[in-house]
Amino acid sequence: MAIFQSLANALKVLAVGDRVKVTLRPETGAFPNPMDGRIAEKDEAGNLSLKSERGVVGIRAEDIISITKMPG
Repeated sequence: MAIFQSLANALKVLAVGDRVKVTLRPETGAFPNPMDGRIAEKDEAGNLSLKSERGVVGIRAEDIISITKMPG
């Protein structure tokens, strides 16, 4: 439970425009995994849109294993 609370808190702190690296559950079939980009949109539930080299990717909060804010 503490892991999920930690992830939820990290998602709340991140803002639109932040550069992040996100690792998703393998079942999502996302490639590449992990992926990096800038947060284009985010909602109160922690779902976000990530703008990467491959375009804009929608990511559900429950599919995130880890998320790291990157410099720049």
